[in-house]
Amino acid sequence: MNLLFTDAVLTRSLILFLLLGSVAGLFAGSALLLRPDWLLRASNFANRWISTRRLARPLAQSYSLDNWLYRYNRVSGTVLFAGSVYILFFFTAVFDKQSMLSNVFKFADIPVAVRAGLTDALVLSGISGAVFVAIVSLFLLFRPSMLRELELRANHKTSIRQALKPLESPRAGLDAYVFQNVRLMGILILAGSLYTLVILVSNLHGI
Repeated sequence: MNLLFTDAVLTRSLILFLLLGSVAGLFAGSALLLRPDWLLRASNFANRWISTRRLARPLAQSYSLDNWLYRYNRVSGTVLFAGSVYILFFFTAVFDKQSMLSNVFKFADIPVAVRAGLTDALVLSGISGAVFVAIVSLFLLFRPSMLRELELRANHKTSIRQALKPLESPRAGLDAYVFQNVRLMGILILAGSLYTLVILVSNLHGI
């Protein structure tokens, strides 16, 4: 009952959000047809270049816990080993696959084979990760120097600036095309907004 109520609220909220977008589309389409100069001034006022470099700067910084782990290798190794043992115990002795399938996927229309495959993948990932953490914790406890050599070889800083470079290029071609074809774009936006508004209103009454 609660799940059905939540679905209804979320669906109604989504439709209301799309209704606001359709109404905004009606205003934009009407402005393109009647007073395109208003929309052009609003576009020039609202268009502000926001660089992603400053936003991504915290992600590009390196945060190292290596010194703390090696300084307190006994504590960190014991905590990691205890956590890995608990995960292994949970997935091998406590985890109930049938209960997982019946509770988590109760309201999902997913084939049984796919559900079982996803559950097996979850268990395998958990066990594999726990085994890896257990090995790392043993190195921390007994041979931290060997782990430091491996860590120095594996640690490589990867900058996300190259991946974000396409976002740093301004693209004003769409605005120019819209204002070069004001009548056509106004009619298309107005017709699309009206059609969407009618569909959404009819669905809103049916909920």
